[in-house]
Amino acid sequence: MIRSNLLRLLKNTDLRIVFVAIAIILSAQLGFILSFTDTSAQAIWPPVGVAFALVLLLGYKVWPGVFIGGFITYSISFISQNILISVTSITGIALITLGLVGEILIGYLLYKKIIKNNAPFDNTASTFQFLLISLIVCLIGAATYTGSLFMIGVVDGPHFIEVFTSNYLASVTGLLLFTNLILSWVKGKTHWTYSHRNLIEITTFTGSIFIIIYFLYNKEMTVAFERSFPFIIIPFLLWAAFSASIQVATTLVVMISLFSVQITQSGLGPFVLEDVQDSLFLLQIFIMVIGISTTVLSSSVFERTEARKKIEAFNETLEDAVVKRTKELDEEIRIRKESETEIRKTNQELRKINTELDNFVYKVSHDLRAPISSILGLVNIAKYDDSENNMKDCLGQIEKSARTQDNFIKDIIELSKNSRVSVKAAEINFKSLIDDTYEQIEHAYRGAPIKPKIKIKQTNPFYSDTLRLKVIFNNLITNSIKYGKEKGGKINIDVNVHNGQADIVIEDNGIGIPKEYQSQVFDMFYRATDQNAGSGLGLYIVKETIEKLEGSVTLESEANKGTKIQFTLPNKSPEKQKS
Repeated sequence: MIRSNLLRLLKNTDLRIVFVAIAIILSAQLGFILSFTDTSAQAIWPPVGVAFALVLLLGYKVWPGVFIGGFITYSISFISQNILISVTSITGIALITLGLVGEILIGYLLYKKIIKNNAPFDNTASTFQFLLISLIVCLIGAATYTGSLFMIGVVDGPHFIEVFTSNYLASVTGLLLFTNLILSWVKGKTHWTYSHRNLIEITTFTGSIFIIIYFLYNKEMTVAFERSFPFIIIPFLLWAAFSASIQVATTLVVMISLFSVQITQSGLGPFVLEDVQDSLFLLQIFIMVIGISTTVLSSSVFERTEARKKIEAFNETLEDAVVKRTKELDEEIRIRKESETEIRKTNQELRKINTELDNFVYKVSHDLRAPISSILGLVNIAKYDDSENNMKDCLGQIEKSARTQDNFIKDIIELSKNSRVSVKAAEINFKSLIDDTYEQIEHAYRGAPIKPKIKIKQTNPFYSDTLRLKVIFNNLITNSIKYGKEKGGKINIDVNVHNGQADIVIEDNGIGIPKEYQSQVFDMFYRATDQNAGSGLGLYIVKETIEKLEGSVTLESEANKGTKIQFTLPNKSPEKQKS
């Protein structure tokens, strides 16, 4: 709530200007605290860094706040140095303040022109560019500051370079520390996450810092340890750059810098030299080095971490894409295989149909014309010999030829129906169906044909195509009768309905089929014997019809001992069709 209210208030330009002025005045108080007693120079000048950060965040329109805060700050500085407030000194203060505003606005323009990034520490290139801009713009402020003091007589010629250098280094350190600190916390991204390991590292780090501080303030320690402070602190800065975030790194640099200033003011540490100005220069250079190196290293680590995350995300995306594409390829391969299988199946069926069509055309032209030719020959014979006995004999032969042709036509019709008419399932009564079929066959024979012995084992209803079953039984029973023994012939029909299917066996003790012909008996127009020769379509029609009903058929036969045909049909019950 407080943060949202503060942000709402800072949308007003006037309030922003006031806020910037107050921030500069307060940060200047910290700069006065960091000044050395024997000289008016400050080791770090925070107002420059605070002003630059706020202008970058709030926009260049807040520059009046920079002027107001700077003017009040430098007025306080002049008063604290016992410089008489006069028109000349006020002019000097105004020039110094204008120099501060100038360096901030020029820095803002360079930043927007070169970096073009709200978070300058996200990559190493932006960080180097930001540091370069900092080093350049501080020259403007230092030159204006030293030149103004020289103009009003506060600084003489021999000390001009010394004052310029000291002020420049103070501005650079102030900008590096506080601009980096503010921007990193406000705009910077973090790669640091909480974990037990990080907690242990922070605890160890904090404890080590306190140990170092203790030994620095312990007068019994040797000068060597005191002088080694800059080297001892390096591992901690490396830890902050590699393990922590840019926010932690910049905060740590500020803390170390302030601590270094404090111990140097107390006459302790490695930066204390005989000359105060030399101590100040050495301290400022140390702060600049750790500020620049830690910031660059931290941004480099952050850039590497972000690059690694992007690579990992890309790899994950790539893996997902590969997995997805692999699935798509597998699906395409599966569809292609199914298509190839379907094509092969279709080709096989087409080859089969073409072969059957060739055979069909040949056999039809032969078997349909043969009875007609026979009838025409018998008619001619009857014309020349019209005796009663000859006429009866010719009529008998004509009837036989006509029946042969009629049976052949019936077989062709049954074959056509089986391939074109869809399966219509109905409940099957095997006993009634077989009896009806036998009665139709019986009428075609003058004598009493062999009557089958039927054995049916059925507990559940069985559904199939009634007309197709009649065709199957008609052909098989007819064959058993035609090729059965004249005396002592038998036909056994066993039907066993179980487990959703019907197993049917039709066995006779007729002439049988020699083994060399058994592999061809289900082919179209094939005749294994010339005895009672039919169309050669009977067993072919049986096989095609059974396959239409999704069943299977096998044959066992032995010459002069009989034939056994077994076929299995699935139950086409309505419940199974729905499931």
